[in-house]
Amino acid sequence: MKDLEKTLAPTTPDLLDPQYVVAVVRYKGAIHWRVSDHDNWVLDWKKWQDAFVAAGHEVPDLNVTAMAQRSGIPVVDQHTAEAFLAAPEVRSVDFQFLRQILLERFPSAQSWWDVSFLFPIAFVDFDNKRFAGCYQSGPRMEQYVPDGWVGEFADFSNTYPEEVFPASDKFWIVDGRDLLHELNERGRTLETQPSQS
Repeated sequence: MKDLEKTLAPTTPDLLDPQYVVAVVRYKGAIHWRVSDHDNWVLDWKKWQDAFVAAGHEVPDLNVTAMAQRSGIPVVDQHTAEAFLAAPEVRSVDFQFLRQILLERFPSAQSWWDVSFLFPIAFVDFDNKRFAGCYQSGPRMEQYVPDGWVGEFADFSNTYPEEVFPASDKFWIVDGRDLLHELNERGRTLETQPSQS
């Protein structure tokens, strides 16, 4: 993890807390890798807040929350993309670094779970106004997308077409090998082996 701290510098060690996650962003035709607090990938905080209120919960003032946690941006869409991507709460993470960490851990990883912290939980496509989430826990991010956007829970790592998420931008594709697929196969093999007691 010390290498991760160096790559993300000038960040602090607390950035490596499990609340921080990786996401893929498509903006102006290019793929960008970002790391941020899990909640920052809920694009429309107004809708999210409305859902809490409708469920009978008291929630803090949205403007205060957005100012404190997301550079004052309550709704992330094509109009606020540039400000969001430049916000100090949304850090750039190097594609090659993610690949390096995966390659270091790949030989001993028994499944995707052993390296899951490297993989993106969201694909935010500002060019096509589309959001996909693929995660194990937390808010249903795909339900809270800006007006005019499409939100879905989808395995974007494997199902998005080449023109949207090219293989060349996936750090787990190395010399033609799909290491994510191989990790998933390892996991399936472990699941089918009889347990030894």
